[in-house]
Amino acid sequence: MRTSDYARILEGTAHLIELTGGNAFRAKAFDRAARTLRKYAGDLDALIERGEHVGMDGIGTALARDLVVIQQTGTLPLFEELRAQLPDGILELVQIQGLGPKKVKKLYDELAVGSLEELADAIESNAVSKLSGFGPRTQDNLARELERLQRQSGRTPLPRALEIAEPVVAFLRGLDSVEAAELAGSARRGRETVGDLDFIVAATDPEAVMQAFVTMPDVTEVLAHGPTKSNVMLLDAMSADIRVVAPDRYGSALHHFTGSKDHHVDLRSRAKARGLRICEYGVFNAADTDDSNPLASASETDVYAALGLPFIPPELREGGGELDRAGRGALPRLLELSDLRGDMHMHTTASDGRSSIEEMAKAAKALGYAYIVITDHSKSSVIANGLDEERLLRHMDAIDAVDAAMDGIRVLKGIEVDILRDGTLDLDHAVLDRLDFVVGSIHAGFRMDRATVTARLLRAIGTGKLHAIGHPTGRKLGSRDGYELDMEALIAGCLEHRVALEINASTGRLDLNDTHARMAAEAGVPIVINTDSHSAGGFTQMGFGVTIARRAWLGPEQVINTRPWDQVMAALGR
Repeated sequence: MRTSDYARILEGTAHLIELTGGNAFRAKAFDRAARTLRKYAGDLDALIERGEHVGMDGIGTALARDLVVIQQTGTLPLFEELRAQLPDGILELVQIQGLGPKKVKKLYDELAVGSLEELADAIESNAVSKLSGFGPRTQDNLARELERLQRQSGRTPLPRALEIAEPVVAFLRGLDSVEAAELAGSARRGRETVGDLDFIVAATDPEAVMQAFVTMPDVTEVLAHGPTKSNVMLLDAMSADIRVVAPDRYGSALHHFTGSKDHHVDLRSRAKARGLRICEYGVFNAADTDDSNPLASASETDVYAALGLPFIPPELREGGGELDRAGRGALPRLLELSDLRGDMHMHTTASDGRSSIEEMAKAAKALGYAYIVITDHSKSSVIANGLDEERLLRHMDAIDAVDAAMDGIRVLKGIEVDILRDGTLDLDHAVLDRLDFVVGSIHAGFRMDRATVTARLLRAIGTGKLHAIGHPTGRKLGSRDGYELDMEALIAGCLEHRVALEINASTGRLDLNDTHARMAAEAGVPIVINTDSHSAGGFTQMGFGVTIARRAWLGPEQVINTRPWDQVMAALGR
């Protein structure tokens, strides 16, 4: 069981209690426990086995027993009992932006809407707009959400896909005859969403690997089972393929099934021009009629070398000119996680975070960071317990105290200040001037039109009080599209005022995306990669931001938090 699986069952139970008219306080207890688990970064299974889960925030004796039941059975009797009383698709409705259990219950009770399809029908007939508490605007918003869900259907956000895939890779590598195993496909290339999973294995006993793979605990259905290829369904209904090859063909197979299609089209053209051909079994002379004598196949480096190329990182294999650059020896030195010296966007218990200033600083120091900036929310983010000027001034003193007590890392003062609907900032400028780093972000008013949102951001940049724009498009990966925005105008404004654009590495955002990050960096706008951590465990998300940067062809020189702090400040305009 993964921590997210426990949380999903508890959260689902909370929703089902509300949907069936059960005790609201009991529903809140399950929901609170689910939120606690979603924030827990450790090994929950081990914690439960030691009995140390009792007493976690919101988890008393009864819920602790429920977690043991989930661990032992994979579900909870109450969850299954309540689910049997309602349509199968009703929990999907609760996940829609703008719908909570109360509104879903109203839709079900009054319109018999119990699935996404039935909601679409109710919207098409204009029935939703006539419900009290809904109206035409809500109906339009729900229609947009359904369109988004349909557009993203069958795609899993990269962080969740890797959460599912990484234990499988570890399992495969632990099998007796396996010499190498790797995740391939779009996940290896770092695409922000993944359709399915591809595993490539080098082994001397393929059939043993196949049998072990199809009988893994995470397998929910076996779709195909052969001697060297199998296809199964894993958690979250993710399809997974495995291919087992001889060790001397591992490199060419890994390369082939990593993709992309466009990259392979370009490679085949290059091979043909050199009297060669390339396929999943290796690189061959074009005149060879079979695949028994490859010129190169053992490693990806060998495959590229046979075509006169250096190794091309998976993140660049999208048919975007990487072969031409590689052929000219002009591939960039891509950013590495180890290049980063600090994280400049995070939250503590002063607003909506779950770790103290000191806990954040110690965790960052353990990662080898030279500095962090504490950037709690400002006062307009009421739901996040945002700071007003008076509380911020006291918070700044607390940050300074931790900084003075900590050796080996600088703990700097910042804020994530709300950009209001008119583009003004929600804290006094004189107080902002006293901070080391100011991130400006939009947290409300997502339905504004493109011109209005762009003007809003540009006015905030023009105040001269911002160092960076946080999660610039406002999207939540897999659950909410970003607001309409003129990205070129935003980039021009940031360049003029030397304001950085953030790649927000939070698993729920990954914002900027790789296309916009490359546009900004090529224009000369400073890029900063932050985790937006809300706990000390959140720093582990930084790798997702690095993946976006690599897909954007960024090197260390284009990312400002690869630099010492004084050079970070020198790169920015405030």
